[in-house]
Order: sequence, then C-alpha cells, then structure tokens
Amino acid sequence: MKRILPLLTIILLTNNGFGEAQKNIPFISRDSIRGVTDYINSDWKFKDGDDSAMAQPGYDESKWKDYSTSFYYNDKKLPDFKGIGWFRFHFIADSSICGIPLAMIVAHLGASEIYLDGKLIKSFGKINGADSSVYYDPQQLPFIFSIPNPGSHVLAVRYANYNAKRNYKVYREAFAGFRLMIGETDDQIYHKDLRSIALTFIMMLLSGFFFAFCLIHLFMYLHYRSVRSNLYFSIFMLSLAVGFVIAFICYASHTPSLEMNAFLFINPVFVVGSLALSGFINELFNKKKLRFKLIVAFGILITILRFCSLPFFGELTLALIIMVSIEAVFTVIYAIIKRVKGARIIGTGILFFTLFILTIFAIAMIQQHDLDVNDSTIGGRILIAMLGLAIISIPVSMSVYLAWNFSSINKNLALQLDQVQVLSQKTLEQELDKQRMLENRKEELEKEVLERTSELRIEKKKSDDLLLNILPSEVAEELKNKGSSEARDFELVTVMFTDFKDFTKISEQMSPAKLVEEIDYCFSAFDNIIQKHGVEKIKTIGDAFMCAGGLPMKNSTHAEDTVKAALEILEFMVNQNKEKLAKGETPFEIRIGINTGPVVAGIVGVKKFAYDIWGDTVNLANRMESSGEAGKINISGSTFELVKDKFTCIHRGKIQTKNKGEVDMYFVSKQEPLFNS
Repeated sequence: MKRILPLLTIILLTNNGFGEAQKNIPFISRDSIRGVTDYINSDWKFKDGDDSAMAQPGYDESKWKDYSTSFYYNDKKLPDFKGIGWFRFHFIADSSICGIPLAMIVAHLGASEIYLDGKLIKSFGKINGADSSVYYDPQQLPFIFSIPNPGSHVLAVRYANYNAKRNYKVYREAFAGFRLMIGETDDQIYHKDLRSIALTFIMMLLSGFFFAFCLIHLFMYLHYRSVRSNLYFSIFMLSLAVGFVIAFICYASHTPSLEMNAFLFINPVFVVGSLALSGFINELFNKKKLRFKLIVAFGILITILRFCSLPFFGELTLALIIMVSIEAVFTVIYAIIKRVKGARIIGTGILFFTLFILTIFAIAMIQQHDLDVNDSTIGGRILIAMLGLAIISIPVSMSVYLAWNFSSINKNLALQLDQVQVLSQKTLEQELDKQRMLENRKEELEKEVLERTSELRIEKKKSDDLLLNILPSEVAEELKNKGSSEARDFELVTVMFTDFKDFTKISEQMSPAKLVEEIDYCFSAFDNIIQKHGVEKIKTIGDAFMCAGGLPMKNSTHAEDTVKAALEILEFMVNQNKEKLAKGETPFEIRIGINTGPVVAGIVGVKKFAYDIWGDTVNLANRMESSGEAGKINISGSTFELVKDKFTCIHRGKIQTKNKGEVDMYFVSKQEPLFNS
C-alpha cells in the first residue's frame, strides 16, 4: 500500500547502520542510531505459530529460520506463514543508549505485540485469532521506550496478519510483514512531524489546485461545448486531484482495510487520467479518432480486469500509461514540426511531464523494486524538484496557452476592427463619389451611410456597456481616457462577504447545469439588491459573493447601505428557500459577514481587467462570514460603531478568529434603532 504514488512520498533513509559485535550480533550505540537510521529487517529469527514463551530472553531459538521481517506474499522464499508467528532479534546495547528515551518506528498491515527482554513495551491492533483480530497500521509513528542496562538484549515481536493471502488476491498488496526502526527520540519525532506536515501540505495543496483547474475547464466546456479539449483536460485534472486524495488517505489512515479499499480505486484513476490525457492531445493535435478509440477500449478492459480481481491488470495499466505517454510525446513533437499554433506552449508542459514519467518508470524497471526519493542527497532533491515541476507543468502550460489564445484573439479582433474602419472610410468616400455621379440615388446612398454609422454606434455602445458591466463607471472613464487606472486608498469602506453553507454537499446532489442556473439566479438578485443600495460588486469566488460600500465614490452612509443590502439579501434567500422547500428541493443557507476599515482598490492585470480591493479589512470581512451562522448577518466591532443607532445588534462576545485572535462580533437582526449588548 505504501508503494502507491512512490514519487509523492519523502522517504528519509540514511546508511548510518548498526555496528557488529561478537558472533555477528548487532551492536547498537548512540552513534549508530543518530539521525535517521535504516530499518532493522535482517538478523531476525522467525517461527510460525504462537507461544507466549517465545517472548522470553532465554527461549531456545536455535532451530528457527533466519528471515527478513519485511517479507512479501509473492516472494518465493516466503516461509510457511500461517497468519501468525514470532520474530526474535538479538543485539548488544552500548551504555550510551541505556536509560535514555529511544524511539521505535513500526510499519505493518497486521497486528503486533513488541517485547523487550520478555516485557511487553507496545502493541498495535489486537491479536485474537483469524476472525477477531484487529489490524492497525502504525504509519511509522514513533513510540518511546528505553533500554535499562548495557549488554545483550532480545527484541521479540508477535505478529499476526491472517489477511495476507486475501490482501494479495483482492488488492494485489504483497507486503505481508513489518518494518522496524530504532532511533533517537528527537530525531525520529522531528522527521515524522516534518514529513507529515510536508506531505499533508503538498497533497492537499495539489489536490485543491488540480480540482480548481478541473472546475474551471469544466465550466468552460459547459459554456462552449464545441471545444471538447476543455472536457478532457477537466477530467485529467480531476484524476490528478483524486489521485492525491487517495495518496493522502493511504498515508494518513491507520486502518489497513481503508487504505487498501482506497488503493482499489487508484488503478481506475490512473486509467481515466491516461485516457483523458490521450483525448486532450488528440483533440488538439490529431483529428483522426481511431487511435484514441482503441486506447479507450484498452482502458475499459483494464478497469474490468481490476474489479474482477483478474491478474495482469497492474502490468496492463503500466502499459497503458507508457503507451499514452509515448503517444503524447510523438504527437506533440509532430505538431511542433508541423508548426501547429499553440503546440510549442502546450507541448512544453506535456513533453516535460511524459518524459519525466517515462524516465521514472525506466529507473524503476532497472532497479526492479520500489523507487525511493531521498531528499537527503543532491540527486534526491533534484528528483523531487523535477517531480514538482512535472506535476504542475501541464496545468501551467495550459494556462499559458489560454492566455496566449486570448491575446491572439484580441489582436485579431483589433486588426479586424482597423480593417473595418479603413473599409468604412473607403466606403464613405465611394458613396460620396457615387452621390456626385448619381444624384438620382442620393436618398439610397444616404440611407446606407446612416445604417452603417448606426451599426458602428451600436457596436461602440455594446463595448461601452460591456466595460461598465466589468468596471465602475469612474474607473471605466479613467481607463478609456488615460489608458490606465491608478490604485486608490480608501480610509473607510464597508466590505461584505456572502457564502452558502455546505455548498459542496448540495452541489453533489445537483447537475452542473442546474447548479450554475441556481448560482446565477441568486447572484443576479444580489447584483440588483446591492445596486439599489449603492454598493459596488467586487467579484464572485465559487459560491462566495463579495461587494463593498463607500467606493469608488466615497460616502458617509456606506456601512448603513451595506447592512441594508445584507438584510435584503437575507430576506431574498428566506423567500427563495421557502419556494425550494415547497418544491422538495434542498435550500441554500447563506452566511453573511461585514467589516469596515481601510482598503486599497484598483485594476488587476492588463488582460481581462478586474476591479479588486485589498487590505486587512477584506481578510477580516471574510473571517466575519466564516465565523458567522447560517441565516444571520455577522458584523465586526468597527461596523457596529457605525450602525448601532440604525439597527438592532446582538453582541456575540469576543470570538476566536483564524490569524486574527479574538474579535468582537455582532448579529444584526432588524432595522430598528435598538441596541442589545
């Protein structure tokens, strides 16, 4: 199980090793366990069966077999393991490690009891027969123990894994034994914490990153379905996001059955991701669909084999990934040679990604075992850096391609507009010549000129209306007159955030088209409400709606205006939810947060202009929304001081807020000059 997505796992292993004493008995000293040590897999004695006396130091093990603890079920050298057995390890302890806290790290998919000199020091899970044993994966979490005195000691492990055969047959999980490591307490805990924080951050960040790309391109496809490459790219991003989520489950879970059930879906995810990448490449650079159809049929066959627990599905999946990678490389190279527009941009990311994956597979095949990424070496760090670049190369290259495509379209439109203007001027001149030559057609020519002029005015009005729909009128005028707009400081602005509670769960119950329709209906109503109260819309982020009062034109009633707008939005949602409940539909519960303070406002970017605001006031307004309650308006103390004489406000006390500490918060209930602390 720990071998899935091996390139995402940071395995910090060094070769500090254990020294050897007399008669090849390992000698453990302070120096040998400093840093991050190797697993103690060799020099163990093994015997299947179960006898509590086997834990005692003086037990006779002369007839036991020498075997590694991390055995694999498909290993032909595997002993006759009936599901439970004992392992014994003799070592000599140096005085430097006696009487001090030591850390032991264990990893397995079964249940274990660990004895030191006959004394139970740790157990994982519960050993109670084939049907009642409880299995537990320690996930290399260090536990503390100590060696009382120097000299010879015996480490005995009672280990049970009755599901080893079933795990291999159903989940293709060959790891049936355990791994054990001894090290310094501080080092082991530090490295475990560091690895956990790093992997959690990386996996969650990348899964969120790819899921965001998935939604963006899915909505792009839904709005413009003739470009099917957006659909394939959305599915590819979704497969990467799900893959990271599965990897995180397998890393964080202590339940072996959950890990393996999650792992059961990694193969279909790889298949779907490979098919989506193939579809994306063929949609952009290859109009012949036969090759893609054959790959899809092959992927479906692999998925059927996986869920039927038939053999060779793993090898077939690997073959599919290599096949799609090779196809992507050659297709992109061919498109670049043929000078297909955009091939160089998208091709750079795809080539880097596929070549990296093929390189890793080649290294793994040469080594013939799991590929470990060791960040303690320069080569390991380079490999990790290349892995990060490979993972984000495709979405980044696609984003660059979209920006390039948008810029090209704008340039072409500008060029066409210039051509239209030139043609219009020529047409006017020709019409004047015709007017002098053909007086009898004067009225016709004048009518035609008026029609053309009217069309230009209509188009100009459309452009102006579109600009005003994106930017505030003052900013739009400044942008048209000067070609740019400077950011401005506002000393006092009231910022409002709205968000739908449990939106993700509700969205899973609705079709994408219905979800977009519902959000559009609500946000359109919000637009009309805030416009009525003189509040400026800033932007929407998913199911969140952001607006601000007191800009771009300063006024003294911005706090009151914003709260009134919030109350009307709340009333609208109450009425809307009544209708939804009457229809048997799931209502949208809204949270509203408001804060007042200084902000900086201006235009972001040079393409796709967006008017936005920044500052701590915005962050605190967002905290007001996330710290509020559904169906209520949560305002900060600064907003309360401006509206306390206009509305009934209920003091909630000081609420602990992320990155802000304790903040005074109030609920606004109705429009009456009533204060209740």
